[in-house]
Amino acid sequence: MITSQLLHPASIVVVGASNNVHKPGGAILKNLLGGGYAGELRAVNPKETEVQGVAAFADVKDIPDTDLAILAIPAALCPDTVEVLAAEKQVKAFIILSAGFGEETHEGAVLEDRILETVNKYGASLIGPNCIGFMNSWHHSVFSQPIPQLHPQGVDLISSSGATAVFILESAVTKGLQFNSVWSVGNAKQIGVEDVLQYMDEQFNPETDSKIKLLYIESIGDPDRLLFHASSLIKKGCRIAAIKAGSSESGSRAASSHTGAIARSDSAVEALFRKAGIVRCYSREELTTVGCIFTLPELKGKNFAIITHAGGPGVMLTDALSKGGLNVPKLEGPVAEELKGKLFPGAAVGNPIDILATGTPEHLRLCLEYCEEKFDNIDAVMAIFGTPGL
Repeated sequence: MITSQLLHPASIVVVGASNNVHKPGGAILKNLLGGGYAGELRAVNPKETEVQGVAAFADVKDIPDTDLAILAIPAALCPDTVEVLAAEKQVKAFIILSAGFGEETHEGAVLEDRILETVNKYGASLIGPNCIGFMNSWHHSVFSQPIPQLHPQGVDLISSSGATAVFILESAVTKGLQFNSVWSVGNAKQIGVEDVLQYMDEQFNPETDSKIKLLYIESIGDPDRLLFHASSLIKKGCRIAAIKAGSSESGSRAASSHTGAIARSDSAVEALFRKAGIVRCYSREELTTVGCIFTLPELKGKNFAIITHAGGPGVMLTDALSKGGLNVPKLEGPVAEELKGKLFPGAAVGNPIDILATGTPEHLRLCLEYCEEKFDNIDAVMAIFGTPGL
């Protein structure tokens, strides 16, 4: 159940808020403040009257009615705290950062069950437990860094693992990839990857919503639902790429100990992704690179030009494109000779176009212009341009 109070809360309370920004309860409050959250912000800390400049209450029973509660307290305290907040403070959304639940012990699973029963009884959303939180342009309710650049047409990231979400964000930020929302579902006791995709599908607005979804999945609880809503979103113009971890026997054991996930066979995952139209990835770099490619205009043909100042990488890229079913056609004739005459002696233009290690940014610009405007058999360009140390 995804409520409006989770997505756009008018008020937020951090239970377990701290002045120590190296603790989850301190870091998440810092990120909320740094993100410019415009609603009412409250803190619960029995030892403080003010935390990071935010008014603090000694007990959750003392706070005013609130939309969203973020819990950064020991697992054993969470069920009773959720009960008070839902029953007495009208809280309709919970983010539970705490670990120590079903991913660890049977007793922890019992605590989770109690929390789920309460939030369902009062019609509230639950993210987690055992997660880094949730973030969109309205509120940065995560305790991690980096905070990416947020934009309505950015990427929606849904991750079973909080740490993996952070690693994906680190990779994406260096590439300049923007985000619309980040969902760390953790143990996914109420809201899992399928639930988020279903919500995005059923509420999809082609004019305003992001059309790129990146997923890190450890458990597929309902393959049919994942298939249905992923396929539906793709038919509506979205693009989806995903990593499915924990498909091997050893990986399944690791996933189970991490978030209590139950893995599916790798062949079943492969078949599901292919049927839905999901691009399968195997690393964070691959996932974020595919996300960047998704932001580009749709490719209309298969012919690539490669512009490089390093011969070896150009050869490897040619092999990679060819093995992927794309073409690197030979460039020849008067136009090719004209371009060659504008580059340094020894440069090659047959494709890859090798401007040599001494090639300049002006040479790169020239080659891009020729590929875009003068070669009629080129649909896309890939450029390799760094510094050889000269």
